[in-house]
Amino acid sequence: MEEKIPRHYLYIVVFLLLAVGAILAWNYTAGKKAEPGGVAGALEGKNSELEERERQIQALDEQVAQLRKELDASSRKAAELQDRLDDTRRALSSTEQKLRSAVRQAERSGPPAAPQPQEKSASSVPEPAPASGWKRPAEPGAYEVIRSTSVFAQPSEASRKVSAVKRGTRVTVVGSSGEWLEVRSKHGNPPGFIRRDDAMFLERTQ
Repeated sequence: MEEKIPRHYLYIVVFLLLAVGAILAWNYTAGKKAEPGGVAGALEGKNSELEERERQIQALDEQVAQLRKELDASSRKAAELQDRLDDTRRALSSTEQKLRSAVRQAERSGPPAAPQPQEKSASSVPEPAPASGWKRPAEPGAYEVIRSTSVFAQPSEASRKVSAVKRGTRVTVVGSSGEWLEVRSKHGNPPGFIRRDDAMFLERTQ
């Protein structure tokens, strides 16, 4: 008769096999569950790192664009300053040429003539002596200008001209000085002197 294995040993072996199978199945399932989470976490970390790098690259691009704008503005200012400098140099060169030309012309013309000590300004011109034909003072009154002439501030052609009168103009004479008539205007013109030859007596005024 063959010796039979006790039944309780078979139960133990079957129980051990089931336990080993359960442990292996549990390990496999845990590994499967852990694997996707680990990959997802790694991918999420990589995505976060890539996003951070993209933000840094974008910030650098903005800084580069700002620097380019500043560089363009600086270039324009430098060009404007260069244009002004060129204009100033041209103006200076033109002034130097004119000065050299004036110096050469002065050298060719010789030293300037000494001023005449007897020369006086128009305001200090002495009153001319009456002409031989005008010794008598002119009679005050209304006169008519017989030719267009100038009115002088003093009884001298070297004095300043204050106005001009046309032929046929009627003027009022208040006095005389040699060959000059002292006239006053009724139209607001400044007083002055005209030559006796340029006017003709009309009537005596009250």
